[in-house]
Amino acid sequence: MQIAFDTSLLRSLSLEEALQHISNSGYRFIEIGLAHFNPAESSEQEEKFLLETCSRYDLDIAAVIGNYPISYPDEEIRTFAVQQYVKAIAAAQGLGCRLFASELNGDPDDRKGSETAFLKSFEEIRSILESSGITLCFEAHPGDFIESNKLAVDLIRKIDSPNLRYLFCVPHSFILGQSVGEMIKYSKDVLAYVHLADSLRPEKTFFSGRYFPKVRPHQHLLPGQGDVDVKQVIGALREIGYEGFATLNPFSHFDDPLRALSESKEWIDSQV
Repeated sequence: MQIAFDTSLLRSLSLEEALQHISNSGYRFIEIGLAHFNPAESSEQEEKFLLETCSRYDLDIAAVIGNYPISYPDEEIRTFAVQQYVKAIAAAQGLGCRLFASELNGDPDDRKGSETAFLKSFEEIRSILESSGITLCFEAHPGDFIESNKLAVDLIRKIDSPNLRYLFCVPHSFILGQSVGEMIKYSKDVLAYVHLADSLRPEKTFFSGRYFPKVRPHQHLLPGQGDVDVKQVIGALREIGYEGFATLNPFSHFDDPLRALSESKEWIDSQV
């Protein structure tokens, strides 16, 4: 398993400042967050600057993020999102990055229409994606048309493309399903990327007896500061022989990001 860090925690800093701090903390891989780089809207100059800055601080890009609504049932929105993915895939190629992380966002009130839109959109980008050599990893996210680990994994299996895989996001565990270890094992054949952070149980954030928010609450806390059994996560990943990237993304700690950056490195070093 290889460890990376999501630059989103350091969104208040410039790209160069963020990468310098990440490198100084001992990381060698990053996930480049949207606050610092949007692959669908990036210019050649921005891509060149990102690569030069990574080289300056001895960092490699584990994954880029792009979140465009290809699952949205509205045809105009969906078509534009497909165009954004085409541009973003080209940008990832230019960066020499093999992983592209995204969400199964759509209309949670029209799940059938959203799944139909997703299947249609993927067929429109399939040949571009597969010829690029890039793996597009989708996560089930709170508020998406799919919030379930099982349903997301089953959808990705249904499409059956070697360049479409699953992203398991640990801080979403209480929304994705029951046992974090069993969810990881269930996704074994399509799992290609992991986001690693902690979260409180949703009922600790809202009084669930009377108020049910449409997007169920979750955080991205430092591992060990929430209710997720993160040691079980590491154990399950080892058990299935996972050798891909696990990217720390404790971006809820925006009040003291440098401390969170340092403490995340100490924690992961103690686990792996």
